[in-house]
Amino acid sequence: MDIEYIRREAEKQGIAPSHYDINGQLIYASPDTLTYFTDLLKASSDSSSAQLHFHDVVVFLENEPIQYCLARLSLAEQPLSYQLVNESGKHILTQSCTRSAFLNLPPLEFGYYHLRITNADTHYSVRVLISPQTAYQPPVLQQKKAWGLNIQLYSLRSEQNWGIGDFADLAYLVEQAVTYGVDFIGINPLHLMYDAVPEWASPYSSSSRRWLNPIYLSVPKLPEFKRCKGVQHWFTSEDIQTELACLQTTDLVDYTRVSALKQTALKQLFAFSKRSQSAVIIQRRQAFLQFMKQQGEPLLLQGLFDVLDGQSHPQMPTEKTIGWLGWCREWQSLSKAKRQRLLKTYQAEIEFYAWLQWLATEQLMEIQALCARLGMSLGIYGDLAVNSSRGSADVWTDPELYLINASIGAPPDPLGPVGQNWNLPPYNPAILTRRGFQPFIDMLRSNMQHFGVLRIDHVMGLFRLWLIPEEKTAADGAYVYYPFDELMAILAIESQRNRCLIVGEDLGTVPDEVRSKLNELQIFSYFVLYFEQRNRQYPPGEQFPVNAFATIGTHDVPSLQSFWHCVDLQLFHQLGILDGEMLQQKYAQRVIDKQALLDTLHRDGYLPPNYEGNALSMAMHAHLNYVLHQYLAKSRTRLIGVQLENLFSQEMSFNLPGTDREYPNWRKKLAWTLEQLFSDQHITAFLSEIDQARHA
Repeated sequence: MDIEYIRREAEKQGIAPSHYDINGQLIYASPDTLTYFTDLLKASSDSSSAQLHFHDVVVFLENEPIQYCLARLSLAEQPLSYQLVNESGKHILTQSCTRSAFLNLPPLEFGYYHLRITNADTHYSVRVLISPQTAYQPPVLQQKKAWGLNIQLYSLRSEQNWGIGDFADLAYLVEQAVTYGVDFIGINPLHLMYDAVPEWASPYSSSSRRWLNPIYLSVPKLPEFKRCKGVQHWFTSEDIQTELACLQTTDLVDYTRVSALKQTALKQLFAFSKRSQSAVIIQRRQAFLQFMKQQGEPLLLQGLFDVLDGQSHPQMPTEKTIGWLGWCREWQSLSKAKRQRLLKTYQAEIEFYAWLQWLATEQLMEIQALCARLGMSLGIYGDLAVNSSRGSADVWTDPELYLINASIGAPPDPLGPVGQNWNLPPYNPAILTRRGFQPFIDMLRSNMQHFGVLRIDHVMGLFRLWLIPEEKTAADGAYVYYPFDELMAILAIESQRNRCLIVGEDLGTVPDEVRSKLNELQIFSYFVLYFEQRNRQYPPGEQFPVNAFATIGTHDVPSLQSFWHCVDLQLFHQLGILDGEMLQQKYAQRVIDKQALLDTLHRDGYLPPNYEGNALSMAMHAHLNYVLHQYLAKSRTRLIGVQLENLFSQEMSFNLPGTDREYPNWRKKLAWTLEQLFSDQHITAFLSEIDQARHA
């Protein structure tokens, strides 16, 4: 078949026949890859079982005149009538018998509208997205440069938790940190994981991005716990206290034991919540029933997923058998009637999982209210993963929304010569558009309701995704484009409605179209100091980006102490991931980066004029740690994050990219308890000095 024909057909489906790599070299996708994705996108769109909700989706700016081109529906210059309806169902405009090529609509406030067009006996539905001029901009950022602490919630130690950081720890951190001027607490994604397989721990490979992970519940803080004598006696028994003490002292989160302990308590408390005649519990029962009514069938299906998954996965699965991928064929794809029968059969168990979602939502909202009450201006900074994993509840409950036979990843580059495969299925862009992007809207709302700041992981994915065919390597992939303007308009709408600042993780090569739109909507960039060395120096603080979130490192790179002592490179060598010349290149580059940091600090006056630091022989020390944070804090960037592990110089990596079971990813705990942290004069002085530097 003619290669030019293959490329033209691919482009019709939004597939890029070629792309420029990080070195500016033009790379062509293989004909096999282009044919694979062309066929996949055509077939998935043509065979859609969903009712056609919208024939078209268009974007306009708020309070500006609107002209809708009827040629988009092949209706130019034809008699027709139309209605414009807002989200509440109110008719804003009704018009008939026009022969214009355009429909002229009045300027509208930002939000979602439904344009209904009738031509003869044919009805068309158009979703109109009215974008605000910018995403939400918190007033505090007009008054000062803000800052916060970045943590992995699971890693927190305390005298009260059950071996994993929980919502009570997060509340305690808020209460203590706000006294030192902290404006937010940044956390890892709280996405729902696999209840049947607690050790499947990566928050970036979740069972659902819409629902919360109940392992973070603080059981003793629940009103049911405070009123249930039976669970209190169980909790204070010698065996349970011994188990708790053991779980608190481990260096790694033991997800299986922690989950089992919490599930035991929560199942007893659920039974108590159903029988108790306490006025408080009766009131909470009513609130829970209202929650179930509001969330509707999606909540029940999530519960059904957990019930069925619990019956199917007694052992640790693989990427190919996680979640519904490992179930019997009968359960993998259910008819509507079969789903309803299973919902009825497992009603009690499903209600328990729904109750856990309600509890998690309640505790997280209480923390949000605590932040507001104490004056923590930005509250909790959440994190949104790129997508859920292939075996997830999200995919199982709505399989046609996803391209299940494709994976999201990254193309080969000098840092990853074979590319990356994240084993996450992408949205089907045609189905997403046909539904007026409602699944994306619902998912954003469920996250933004809890946070004052939301980080969008791999924000370039709203523009294009590197997709990899099933059973192929990342090098066999191609870029597939997504409805960028529509997705960004929705992001801005939901940001404004939820009063949530958006940070777009834009590391790597950013297409011009993406950078332009991020700037236009004032979505904050993601600035990681480790990656900013150019010509053996780092930028002066006055040259840091203004509208950005700046930090020294991230969850995917080593802590400052580990970076400086090359502990991550030692680990990669021990695990056989780096060796020989490649390893030596990494060590040589690390020395260059470290010396560049020292030279930059010397250049900008953070180290004395007679300072003679040598990165090859110098260990990280308290003063160097301090001045590095001063360099970050005094920068002009409006938002910075300080990693808790860097405050007390802990050598650690929460995640080693490219590893799975070779390294305990997402399990490492901090060395200090929260109580120790805030009783240490050096740490509290460090926090105060960062706050002072932000006001300088």
